[in-house]
Amino acid sequence: MGALFNIISYSIGNLFLGILLTAIGVALMFFIIHSWFSQRTFTIVSYVTGAVLFLFLSFQAILLCGAVTIRSYSTDVETAINGWVRDVPEYVEFDEDDSQGILKLIQDEWPLVGYFIGGTDFTGHTPLNIASAMADELRTYMTRFIWRRVGWSALFVVMASFVVIKTMEQTGRGSRRTSSSRTGRTGSSRRHKARPKRYDDF
Repeated sequence: MGALFNIISYSIGNLFLGILLTAIGVALMFFIIHSWFSQRTFTIVSYVTGAVLFLFLSFQAILLCGAVTIRSYSTDVETAINGWVRDVPEYVEFDEDDSQGILKLIQDEWPLVGYFIGGTDFTGHTPLNIASAMADELRTYMTRFIWRRVGWSALFVVMASFVVIKTMEQTGRGSRRTSSSRTGRTGSSRRHKARPKRYDDF
């Protein structure tokens, strides 16, 4: 939970946007479902499902906003790495320990990175290309992370929509129409069964 609160504090600006979009998304889901099933009404279970969906989507939104924030650091990270290795001879090749040392410097400068990336290995890179390589990898990794959050969010929406639709109840108006149609059919069948009047019955 501490990491989650740190992510919130470092990406507070994007967080409010994420929560707002989550609320709009949940409301839009209920609006679309009600438009498709206008003869049904939501139940307590439907609204509880919506509340649970909001919590799950909010969690995904927090992670997504953190990832977006970190991805925006990539240019600054590249500039910083170039500054840290500028005194290293060009022919020197970095190993895994050197890569971890640079990552530690990145985490000290941008603490949020440490909650998403725990290790790295850029063995064989030199001071001429390690900065661009690490910045590109940061962008690629966070882009994949963002799409995973989007995928999980879409899955949660589909599952919640299914539950909400299954827990909806038929409205009284629809029930009355159904009852009236059944009564009409019963009366009609009774009229068909009535014996026709004949003059020789007198």
